[in-house]
Amino acid sequence: MAVATITIRQLLQRITDGEIRIPAFQREFVWEPDRVQFLMDSIFKGYPIGTVLFWRTKEKLSYDRDLGPFTLPEPKKEYPIDYVLDGQQRLTSIFSTFQIELKQNPETKVKWVDIYFDLSAAASAQDSQFVALEPTDVKAHHVPMRILFDVSEFGKFTRTIKDEAQLKAIDQLQALFKEAVIPVETVETEEHSKIAIIFERINRGGVPLDTYQLLSAWTWSGDFDLRTKFEELANELDEAGFSDLRDDPDLLLKCCASVVRNDASAHAIVDLKGSEVRDSFAVLRNGILGAIEFLRRDCGVASLKILPYKSMIIPLARCFATDKAAGFHPNAQQRAALRRWFWHSCFSRRYSNSVDNAIAQDIAATLQLLAGNASEFEKRTITIGAEYFIDNVFALTSVNTKVFILLLAQAKPKSFLSAADVDLDEVLVSCNRTEFHHIFPKNHLATKEGVKDRNTQFMLANFAFLSQRDNRSIQDKAPSEYITMMPPASLDHILDSSLIPKGGLTLPYKDFVRQRAELLANTANAFFS
Repeated sequence: MAVATITIRQLLQRITDGEIRIPAFQREFVWEPDRVQFLMDSIFKGYPIGTVLFWRTKEKLSYDRDLGPFTLPEPKKEYPIDYVLDGQQRLTSIFSTFQIELKQNPETKVKWVDIYFDLSAAASAQDSQFVALEPTDVKAHHVPMRILFDVSEFGKFTRTIKDEAQLKAIDQLQALFKEAVIPVETVETEEHSKIAIIFERINRGGVPLDTYQLLSAWTWSGDFDLRTKFEELANELDEAGFSDLRDDPDLLLKCCASVVRNDASAHAIVDLKGSEVRDSFAVLRNGILGAIEFLRRDCGVASLKILPYKSMIIPLARCFATDKAAGFHPNAQQRAALRRWFWHSCFSRRYSNSVDNAIAQDIAATLQLLAGNASEFEKRTITIGAEYFIDNVFALTSVNTKVFILLLAQAKPKSFLSAADVDLDEVLVSCNRTEFHHIFPKNHLATKEGVKDRNTQFMLANFAFLSQRDNRSIQDKAPSEYITMMPPASLDHILDSSLIPKGGLTLPYKDFVRQRAELLANTANAFFS
């Protein structure tokens, strides 16, 4: 790509003719007026202002962004068109300063302030001789930059100037900007992946590539807007506790690529064709809805907050993707394999490192599963030791704690004091710390058993589903004391449902956590037998 130049007049004309456009994946115009005035000052003084980068393509992006406060007209000639990849803020500033043909969009959120040359300002290498002014602040010594390329308005303005030195300065100002050129580079390609990589690299020091907006622009048509479709899908997931997916467009795009291309890599995402996404969206929708239903029904994942790894949705979406209105319903072998995969991925922390590799391998294994071969999932195994529940401390933001909570939920826990079923949907959707408490209260441990180390008090083996109401009733009582508050006829059932060993509440703390950790480990290992 060789660097060329374009005059400001040519730039204004090409933008007005619709030949230079702002793609939807660019951010909005955000420059403050002082940055614009310093840009004008740099051009005036011959300082470098950087190169503008264009992407020249024959592809029409049906969804463009306004150029600052202006909605660009449709092109006056056939494509190719130059889309701005880098330099949008500078280009918008220059166009908005000088253009005279377009009216500002009345609905624009961009507040534009006109730029003026200050005839009274002393020439300085450092200070700007340009100012951004509201109409009420304009004085006789302020020259509106907008008139420099408008012959009629320039003539009217200069006829009001009587000072010869000022007239000469204004003529020199006009001549300089008429001759000023902007350096530009143009990349010509129809490859989306190449444009995405270029855009990412030039923005690495600033705003990163918004792949979601990028793909939205490529998939948009008169009756299809990817962002709207994902918003509608998020609304469907609202009652299921997974509406937060709307805040993770990267995850949604990976689900999309996994369904369309059997590949969730960044390259696969930017290489998607608009028609592919539009034609496959109903299949993708079924895949995501089916994945969420499986997580809720088979794994007890009542909300996105409690899911240990959000990326696990990606291979699941591929598994459940179907064009059948009734959705995909795995047979007994497939469902068992998926459950095994879920628990293995959680306990092995499979998605903690090398996530892209894990996703790729699991998509491949999912395709085998759909073909009737469950061996890839079935051969994965792990042995959970009691140390998992002793060495890890309870913290709702940690993966291990989320896995532990889901394990407890499998036993369908009951309230300690009423024996009523814990409302898992309510508790797990909010995932609130107030619904989980120490079995051996920490104050009891510190004062009665001499256990003051926080990690020892907060080990997973010392936690259970326990409502705030029950916890207030129990307060700092020893388990051997509050066990008398539990309904005797339901005691064994309550303990079983909380994965607490029988007789465990009467043991010293050290013995209790060891026995309970072993029970929890045995329960976890049963998922792989």
